[in-house]
Amino acid sequence: MRFVLPRHRNGPALRHLARLLARSEKGVAAIEFAFVMPVMLLVYFGVVEIAQGVMIDRKVSQLNRALADLTSQAKGSLPTADRDNIFEAAKSIMAPYTGNPKMMIASIVVDNSSIAKVCWSEAKNTTALARGTTVTLPEGLRIANSSVIMSQASYSFMPTVGYVLTGAVEIGGSKIFMRPRVGKSGGSPSVEQIEREGVAMCPGFS
Repeated sequence: MRFVLPRHRNGPALRHLARLLARSEKGVAAIEFAFVMPVMLLVYFGVVEIAQGVMIDRKVSQLNRALADLTSQAKGSLPTADRDNIFEAAKSIMAPYTGNPKMMIASIVVDNSSIAKVCWSEAKNTTALARGTTVTLPEGLRIANSSVIMSQASYSFMPTVGYVLTGAVEIGGSKIFMRPRVGKSGGSPSVEQIEREGVAMCPGFS
């Protein structure tokens, strides 16, 4: 004896309903993707921009240190040609970023009252410090009748997309201090310092 299962009279309708549900699920998935996509793009471009910012910050730190290090190695005096070479050499550290970093170097002389002032300052793409400007030095560097080289650098980073960071972001700006390697005695009282070609030595900041 054979048993035959009866055909369901609503079979075609059920299959049609199944197809509708499948299309409905695809539609829901498309809508969900449309909501998620902007978030995914935000995360992606955010990671790219932050990674660029971190890399630029590292390069600015290296540039700043190079400014102080190269200036402190001047053999007693800093001619204009050497100053220009220092700025160009330091700027090359920023490659492949092509913007113009703000760079400043200065000779800071501490007088016999342990007050630190700018003897001379040079800058590129920013403003140099005026002669005689009082500077706050770290405690260990405030030694009467001494001098230090100070450098400061920053870079204006413009995000490519601007998804997370909008507008220019100034990166850097910290100060680095180094003692002159080979100073030249000058000023009254005599202080070993890097002389700027054509500028009177310090103390005597007028």
